Amino acid sequence: MGRIAYLDFIAVPIYIVILYAVHIRKMVQGKSNRIFRQLVIISLAAAVADTFAGLSTASSPLSDLKMITAEISTGSYHLFHGLIPVLFLIFLFSETRNWYWLKQKNHLLIMVAPYIAVPLVLAVNLFTGFVFTIDRVNGYVRGPGIYVLYIVAAVYMVWGLVYLFMKRKIMSKTKLVSLLMMYVCNVGAVIFQMIFPMYLVEMIITAVAELFVVLLVLKPEDYLDYSTGLPSFKAYSGEVRKICSGKAKEKIIVMRLINASQLRRYLGEDKYFTFVRSIGGKIKKMLSDRELIFDIYFEQPGRLYMIIDNYDFDFEGMLDEVYRVILQDIFEVESKGAKIIPRFCEINYPEDTADRDTIINVGHQFHRIIPFDVLYTHVGDIINSDTFRIKNNMDLILNRAIREKKFEMYYQPIYSIRDQRFISAEALIRLNDEEFGFISPGLFIPAAERKGLMIPIGDFVLESVFRFISENDFGALGLSYIELNLSVAQCLQGDLSDKILALEKKYHVNPAKVNLEITETTYENIGDVTNSNIKKLSENGFSFSLDDYGTGYSNMHRISRLPLKIIKIDKTMVDDMENNSGMSVLKNTVTMMKDIRKEIVCEGVETEEQLKCLTGLGVDFIQGYFFSKPLPEKKFVAFIKEHNGVTV
Repeated sequence: MGRIAYLDFIAVPIYIVILYAVHIRKMVQGKSNRIFRQLVIISLAAAVADTFAGLSTASSPLSDLKMITAEISTGSYHLFHGLIPVLFLIFLFSETRNWYWLKQKNHLLIMVAPYIAVPLVLAVNLFTGFVFTIDRVNGYVRGPGIYVLYIVAAVYMVWGLVYLFMKRKIMSKTKLVSLLMMYVCNVGAVIFQMIFPMYLVEMIITAVAELFVVLLVLKPEDYLDYSTGLPSFKAYSGEVRKICSGKAKEKIIVMRLINASQLRRYLGEDKYFTFVRSIGGKIKKMLSDRELIFDIYFEQPGRLYMIIDNYDFDFEGMLDEVYRVILQDIFEVESKGAKIIPRFCEINYPEDTADRDTIINVGHQFHRIIPFDVLYTHVGDIINSDTFRIKNNMDLILNRAIREKKFEMYYQPIYSIRDQRFISAEALIRLNDEEFGFISPGLFIPAAERKGLMIPIGDFVLESVFRFISENDFGALGLSYIELNLSVAQCLQGDLSDKILALEKKYHVNPAKVNLEITETTYENIGDVTNSNIKKLSENGFSFSLDDYGTGYSNMHRISRLPLKIIKIDKTMVDDMENNSGMSVLKNTVTMMKDIRKEIVCEGVETEEQLKCLTGLGVDFIQGYFFSKPLPEKKFVAFIKEHNGVTV
């Protein structure tokens, strides 16, 4: 029977394009990508063989050469074509990180056992024509054995469909549908070609299905960090999700460059990422030399994640070699004046933890929890610490605090050197969780900023401070105003000024009793919305101060243009008074602020020596533990009454 081969002609360049796309899009790293590339190569080989078979039998009678060519090509086609569903099933296992099943005794044999029937019946076919024959007049003629090949393909197809159904929850809908298309397309192609055997449609349909996989499953933008060429954090997070959905034992090593951001700025992006690529490449070679199955991922600005399938591998014992191998890179960087500070954390799944969020959070937090001089740590030393428990449950803590209004306002007194009494205070938010206890603002404020929760928290602060002012006789207490912080997120709200003015009317608070603090971060990112808010509030009698001066990159020209009443000198500058250069910087700062008629608050004052020195420099206000720590409302009012000599 003559066969029409032009569809195979089209299939062959499609496979070549797919291979080119895999290469050019750098989809060659990771087990899934490598297996898919092998799948495409086998598919291409099948399409080429089918093309030769179709061309050889396209016209009759067949010559001896055409008959031999058709015999070899058709046998090769069936051999390669039968391998496609096997590789696709293995690809599914790799996409769901189910290697542990294949590594168990006899499981790999179970996986390939159905396919063994394919070469066996093809070998029998050489002597019996059981599967197909090549007839000089009729060309390609199917035999009853062809159904053995279909049955084998059906076994893998059913296996794959059941497996996809079982793993559907760990895949996106797009990925699941794309993988199912491989089976749907092939079933349709097989049925069509069984009815119309002269049309060679199977390979072009398979090519289209594999093209869908390239476009919708193996997306490099979801897999690669283009700066380094290494798989990205998104890919790592996906692999962790797969690990936690199965029963495989995995070892995860996290390497964190503590000062990655500084290195990147110092070396420049090109040299920094070249350095990271070099380290990643050398660690990969070391692991490859030990014949380990592994993947390495990179997360900006400086984390390497290694997933190693050998659960018992002693990575810690390899640390000396790691340093020796990357020594050249370190010397090259350090010779330019930079310092390399790496830290490592080992996570054994599921022994240490079986929770995906914990694994991800450990990678992000471990270097902040362990002592600075600890080079290598195990996750077991971290996850039971209070700090990690809080950070790992921060979503729960913050959402509960916002929902149930668990925040509290504390007030830290501010002392006026000229008036010799406390005339104001800074409002500071605190959180005491019912389950985790006191949560440091240093933990929950950055987390709230990352999670976009500063607006409801800021609303709580505004409402609480205006209520507090309205409920107390500031004149009798000797207080002039309360300072409260505005976050960057709040300043970017178009309705911030309207919200504050509404609170002014609601609580009948004189705007002069409220001083709004903006940080240097807000100031550095100031835009039209922030400018509009500041202008409108200033025009309505609210004053502003710049908080944390000395931690950013403020310049006097820009400060002088803002309607700032107070500049708050950060504690770091106060602490630096102990050395001559620090004292010179502080003295000049005070002089410049006085020249542009700004009042000065020095934060973080803890000793009498600091107080005397700052008084001598001519600062206006003192805030710090020397006078008082932040106090709850009632204790703050009692403190003010006692120290301001209030008899009310």
